[in-house]
Amino acid sequence: MTNINPFQFINSFINGYNTAKMSDFNSGLIGKNAGQNNSQDLTFQNILPQTTEQLSKATAELSSLNPQDTINMLKELLNFPKNIEQFLSNLADKSKDINMNTALLLLSSNLDINALSKLLQTNSKEALSNLYQMLAQFNQMGLTLKDEQMTEISKLIAFVSSSSVSEVQSMKTLMLMYLPWLPLTDPNAFKLEIEKKANDDVKGSDDSVTILIATENYGNLQADVYKTDKDGILVSLITSQTFPHNELLVLMKEESKKYNININFDIAVKETFNKKEHDKFEHQVSINTAPGVNLFLLLISNSLIKNVHIVDSKQNLREKRKEMLDNGKS
Repeated sequence: MTNINPFQFINSFINGYNTAKMSDFNSGLIGKNAGQNNSQDLTFQNILPQTTEQLSKATAELSSLNPQDTINMLKELLNFPKNIEQFLSNLADKSKDINMNTALLLLSSNLDINALSKLLQTNSKEALSNLYQMLAQFNQMGLTLKDEQMTEISKLIAFVSSSSVSEVQSMKTLMLMYLPWLPLTDPNAFKLEIEKKANDDVKGSDDSVTILIATENYGNLQADVYKTDKDGILVSLITSQTFPHNELLVLMKEESKKYNININFDIAVKETFNKKEHDKFEHQVSINTAPGVNLFLLLISNSLIKNVHIVDSKQNLREKRKEMLDNGKS
């Protein structure tokens, strides 16, 4: 990762945020330290601000980032892709057929936990160095950013670096960076267990992932994600009777079409969940898997968690609209 030009950084970051809302940036590269051979140099547009007004606007927006934007800025500094699909693709076994599509490449590759840990450690050190250099250059130009914003970024980079010391923390950080609505450094929001075989084989069972998600409106949801023999995925769900399965299936079928991979669902229903009013809710996700888990299972697990969150959030919106209508009638 090269040193950051502050003009280019703030302009490219803000330009990318405003034009793509950070959701369409799917071609970022992890960096030379990942040992990749991808020669495509696709990054944000490096167009320098043309006027002092443009530069001032960019620094102002950079100083008032919300949590989602902060995570995006963290990825930019770490030189990480903006989506987990590209991140996992760069970790995949590059000895495979180069013409293989993304899904088949990930299905044929398992996570190299040591490579992931090294990547987190190396890129976080360089990111922290570049952040300080950028701030020094800003100061020389008479520009200032909010101290609390930069302190938060520094803490997050330090967290990424420290997480590389264990395989559990490395995998946890990987998932958390691509589930930005979960606080990155909150140990109570996300639990991850590494499963090992009885003979202590470090590879464990790499063809399954078990996920437990605490939803706000529908109670707990359990999902067992399996890799099948025919290059497909089976998701076994256990949910409450009130959970809107069809909404989730529609979202997950889109994932199936995107990767041209069969994702089949087996749904079991437990007792009805009754939401308690005025209870403070905190998102919690628990994952049980192996350190050498199949990369495509990680990708689908990430999609499943995000889509369950989307379904849960839609119910909150419906309740808010109903409350507003009721208040308007009274």
